[in-house]
Amino acid sequence: MSYQPHTENEAYALVLCNHLQSFIDYLRKLPPEKWDWAPDPAAPTARILATHAWQWLQCDRQHIIEPDASLHPRIPDPPSEPEMMCQALQEETECWRALLQGLTPEQLDEERFQFNGGFPLNVRGFICHTIMNAIYKNGQFTTLFFALGLDGREPYTAPLPNPFYEQRFGGVSGL
Repeated sequence: MSYQPHTENEAYALVLCNHLQSFIDYLRKLPPEKWDWAPDPAAPTARILATHAWQWLQCDRQHIIEPDASLHPRIPDPPSEPEMMCQALQEETECWRALLQGLTPEQLDEERFQFNGGFPLNVRGFICHTIMNAIYKNGQFTTLFFALGLDGREPYTAPLPNPFYEQRFGGVSGL
């Protein structure tokens, strides 16, 4: 898939799978002894973040495939070893890629109810929940990665847009 999606399905797959792949790549770089480390007792560990992402990926996918949640198999216990979790997340990423690329516009409009209750959500809503969750977990893990000094020791500098404008167009505003 290119980085220039041509369909809604390609856009969903691009965003979700790229964030999941980034998360998996960071997890694989994490030293195993840091799997249960957090900068504060209130903060999540890599294990908790990976488990949360992996289990909701499965749950939301089940809701898309089978509208009746009473027929869903229960989510399995997470793998205990870091590399096994990375493999499980990689497999789930590929399941999502295939699912997203195969959905029709009519299927995207189909209504679902999370756990057979509450308010209606169409399949796009479940996809958006999954994407938001993956982005959030990836961001939380990236913060852990920075806190461990695994992404460099310099203070983080956000790539703000104005320096790019100034470099490209000078100090003149077009507005």
